[in-house]
Amino acid sequence: MVRKSTHSAAILLGIGLVWAAFAFPASQAQAPAGGTVALTGARIIDGTGAAPLEGATILVSDGRIQAVGRNVTIPAGATRVDMAGKTIVPGLINAHGHLGADTSKRPARDRLAGQLRMYADYGITTVQVLGLPLDDVPDGIKLRDESRPGGAAVDRARVLIAAASLRNLKTEQEARDWANKYADMKVDIIKMHITGSPMDMTPAVYGALIDQAHKRGIRTAAHLFYLRDAKGLLEKGIDVIAHSIRDQPVDQATIAAIKARDVEYIPTLTRDIATFVYEGTPPYFTDPFFARRIPGSYYRDEMAKLKDPANQEKIKKDQAAQSIKPALAQGRKNLKTLSDAGVTIALGTDTGTNEGQWQGYFEHIELEEMVKSGMTPMQVLVAATSGAAKAANIQQQIGTIAAGKQADLLVLNANPLTDIKNTRQIHSVWIAGRRLAGVTATN
Repeated sequence: MVRKSTHSAAILLGIGLVWAAFAFPASQAQAPAGGTVALTGARIIDGTGAAPLEGATILVSDGRIQAVGRNVTIPAGATRVDMAGKTIVPGLINAHGHLGADTSKRPARDRLAGQLRMYADYGITTVQVLGLPLDDVPDGIKLRDESRPGGAAVDRARVLIAAASLRNLKTEQEARDWANKYADMKVDIIKMHITGSPMDMTPAVYGALIDQAHKRGIRTAAHLFYLRDAKGLLEKGIDVIAHSIRDQPVDQATIAAIKARDVEYIPTLTRDIATFVYEGTPPYFTDPFFARRIPGSYYRDEMAKLKDPANQEKIKKDQAAQSIKPALAQGRKNLKTLSDAGVTIALGTDTGTNEGQWQGYFEHIELEEMVKSGMTPMQVLVAATSGAAKAANIQQQIGTIAAGKQADLLVLNANPLTDIKNTRQIHSVWIAGRRLAGVTATN
């Protein structure tokens, strides 16, 4: 992607530095599989919005897709995998996740890698982490480097890293200093918090932060809520809107600014749902797809708390939690408006941070909620693949099924175009052309 801004060259240089380095240590968790693999006879939804290909083949070698189509020549010696009756989509991408759910005392690498595996078990093959505690950033960067395209196979989701979200900075120089500090840490993106509080950065300060980040070849994302803040951030050159605008309808000027600046919009509907849904016990607590990993994990104590009637009563009486209900309704309307206007929508959930936001599972709930908001299943699949890849600035490598792209694939037992909930009918998950071991098929 070439951005319509003066920092496009620096950003493209950053892409090359981050995603084109190809020598990394081998994964200890999964031995590489050699040779060429042909996935045959599948319905292929390529992530671009194009009509599905029926009875098609994906040819994979060296972690990349070599060819896609109905008349692919399969070389002698290739391993054929019959995918008749299956639907193959690009691996899902969460453009706004976190790695803070595991609060154990385990080493940082183990905590972070375990959460990335949780995502992968649900078909989320890449996560852009929009905020990682500073102490965890070095291990996060190492995990990112190990998962770069062209490196050794990994048994967990690929990851991109933003360090802790910046907020309440007071001066332009302080903002530039933080941008330089994060750039020196080799993060992929810088996130800021603009919440409508009197303590927020002023437009001059966050403008300096955005400007300095761009000078260092790094993109920026903003946590926000209010339309007025979105307008100010767009004026200063923000790259990604990381939550819904939820206080009032988006106007034509804002839509025009988002499109002119080629900004991606991440609605994170499930983030809002999680603030009030635990006023009762949600039905998905008994969903077998939920139960594939969540209940027996580091989420066990959190689930027990959220099922406690006393805690549920507290949420019912919490004015802040209840106020999110109308905000969510406005966020849904704005999502539909922006999608209809041709804005790039990206899947993001904010999972792995606040209570009741389940890594891996909530990404599928988010897809369902996006459809409920008026998007079509195809539009939602595009948002979860090429749209999210664009929001993470990795669309050159990942996000669509096309020759030359990384073979990150989600194989489904049912067609998500007929029912978006069919993304939960997982047959297998593939990262860099290798099937993840231990992922149980769902029916």
